[in-house]
Amino acid sequence: MRLSKRVRVLILPVLVLSYLITFIGIYQVQKKSLIDFLSSQAHLQLNQLVDSMNRYLSFADTYFPSLVRSAEIRQYLNVEDKRFKALAVEGNLETAIQDLDEISFHYISLAIFFPNNNIEFYYENSGDPFSTIDPKIPTIVQEMRDNKIISNRYLISENNTTRLLYIRFIDRYTQRKPLMKDWDQSIAVIMAFDASDFDAWRETLKKEQNIDTYILVEGGESREISESLISVTYKITNLGSIALVVSDDEISEQLRTLEKRMILSFVILTVCSYIMLIFLIKRYITSPIEVLEKDLTDVLEGNKDKPNAYGSQDEVGSLSRAFVRVYEQLHNIYEVTKEMAERDALTKLYNRRTFTSCLDRVISRANRKSKKVALLYIDLDNFKFVNDKFGHEAGDILLKTFAERLQLSVRTTDIIVNIYDHDLARLAGDEFAVLLHDFDKDAVLYKVAERILALFEDGFECDAGHFPVSASIGIAIYPDDGSNPTELISNADTAMYQAKHAGKNQYAFYSQELAIQARRDKEIETELKKRNFSEFEVYYMPVYYAKTLKVAGVEALLRWQSDVLGFISPAEFIPIAESRGYFEAIDFWVIGQVIKDIPQLQDLYSNELKIAINISSAHLSSKHFIEKIAAVFSDSQVNLSIIQLEITETFEICDIGKVEKNLALLRNIGVSLAIDDFGAGYTSLVQLLNYPIDTIKVDKSLVDMMVDNRRCAMVLSLIKYLKHQGFKVTVEGIEHKEQAEQLIAAGCDYLQGFLYSKPMPLNGHIQQVKISSG
Repeated sequence: MRLSKRVRVLILPVLVLSYLITFIGIYQVQKKSLIDFLSSQAHLQLNQLVDSMNRYLSFADTYFPSLVRSAEIRQYLNVEDKRFKALAVEGNLETAIQDLDEISFHYISLAIFFPNNNIEFYYENSGDPFSTIDPKIPTIVQEMRDNKIISNRYLISENNTTRLLYIRFIDRYTQRKPLMKDWDQSIAVIMAFDASDFDAWRETLKKEQNIDTYILVEGGESREISESLISVTYKITNLGSIALVVSDDEISEQLRTLEKRMILSFVILTVCSYIMLIFLIKRYITSPIEVLEKDLTDVLEGNKDKPNAYGSQDEVGSLSRAFVRVYEQLHNIYEVTKEMAERDALTKLYNRRTFTSCLDRVISRANRKSKKVALLYIDLDNFKFVNDKFGHEAGDILLKTFAERLQLSVRTTDIIVNIYDHDLARLAGDEFAVLLHDFDKDAVLYKVAERILALFEDGFECDAGHFPVSASIGIAIYPDDGSNPTELISNADTAMYQAKHAGKNQYAFYSQELAIQARRDKEIETELKKRNFSEFEVYYMPVYYAKTLKVAGVEALLRWQSDVLGFISPAEFIPIAESRGYFEAIDFWVIGQVIKDIPQLQDLYSNELKIAINISSAHLSSKHFIEKIAAVFSDSQVNLSIIQLEITETFEICDIGKVEKNLALLRNIGVSLAIDDFGAGYTSLVQLLNYPIDTIKVDKSLVDMMVDNRRCAMVLSLIKYLKHQGFKVTVEGIEHKEQAEQLIAAGCDYLQGFLYSKPMPLNGHIQQVKISSG
């Protein structure tokens, strides 16, 4: 991600997070301030309500005692003319109301109750001639009379109407507090009125500000007050309480308004800050860096010779000047190392990377022009032997000399490269490639390949000496054998190995048959990697005494029935296992299985039965393998005198001295040693005399030669020679009785072949012995 985009991506969340935290804090402060303001406002409004109520209470507390003691009440009680008395009292009450400017009365009444609780007088200002007294009042008066309560006031709240009730008991004649003995004759004076201004103010609060008010009457029924974040209460002595509750909806509405303002402010501030920061960063940071980047890109693409050094004193200017210095140093180093990067240090030919690049370009050009491209993949046979025997210095001289002669053997337009493995074997790389293009006939390829092979006609002569080195060449052609460099190199390599397996010092063209064989080898290698030993089974092939034809021993042979590939011949998988390094695990599995089977084999034949186990000669240069196999036999408690290790002769041995030492170590642990497949491999008679070998097993290929009299004589002479050198001789692959008779006459010790018995698993031997004994 580019810096300019990364800045945009990084700054926005930082701004959002920073402002979000800030605005959340501001919102919490504003929310608390709003709630505090609404709470203060609620207290103020409650105080206004209380003030309104107090005006009514002040009026009643002042006027009612004077009314009770007034001449009008006295006249009413003492004068007989009731109409006159009533008019006097009503006039007094109306005069008192008219004198009040600060409060208004929509309803006010006055009543006088005689001792029997009968209403003697009732007046109210409604103007309704049929109006009646509030039915609660007689009940309250009777309760006060019964409880002998002289004076009290009550608060009644119904249907959003607040009514105050004043009651006092007096003596009829003195208009004062009655004596207890005259209590039953006392008269009750009652004044009731509505707090109209108070109720109007309550209604205003409800409509305009959605504030509920509750009147809680002392001693009355309890009322449920809705829960709210803001509620205030004021207690009126001996009457009850006034509760003011601000609706949560009102609070939520104001909070939502606050939230909207905060969100809008947050968005505006974030966007403005983001735009301003992006502008400043682009102006002073990213734009100068982009200019510097373009300058460097032009240099890298070859549009400029070198980057510009900016004169600005900021970081970008310093960076540009540092780039100029670095570029100059790197350019000098590049000129020096370019050749090292493109060419092999030893042979001065192109290296693998450069070759692959060249091959890619040549293939692209051949594709446009519908031409062919040929790749000759060359491997020097026995080069590892030269390195191991004569040292790497001699090997380097050989490679350098071959590279020089190779260039003389092909046209000057052909690209020649030394291909290294890019791994541990790089210093001993012995693989070369020749890339041929612009040719018209395939006959050119034959001529070039034959000229290269001619360099090794009698070995290879160079300043370091004469060496038994040859070459194997694989040839692949574009587009028939590959459509890209990777395929072409791989298929040429496959063809090279085919040439090597065919006998070395020759060339082979890639074909579909090679591809099939390579795929088959790859499939076998894949299955070998799994090491699924449950698919393997050990067969035992009897070895017979030549004179008595009794069983002298058995040879353990490995058979593989793969779940994926079916039956796989040992001739197929053993060379692959040896070349890929998988055979050590297989050898030890076979040894372990044979050790398990030895008791049953001895029960079937005899305790002196010789058990032959094949091990790959590829292991003979490894002291670790020798020590490991010695440890396995030591742990098994097997009588090692019956164990014969047969070294297959099909794998070339390079370090002969090390092999001789390791064979001596094997011999010292108590086992006997045999050379297997003698005559079909690499072991010479000189090596044979130096090895601590007990037995020589003559290969079937020599036995098959015995049909010719001259060759038969050679084989028989070889057997006599081996016997004369003190070796025991086993001849394998015997299929005809005449062959056996000649070999016995020549003095061989043991016979083995299908003439006598085929390899069988342990169960097959058990069944055969049962049949023979039955």
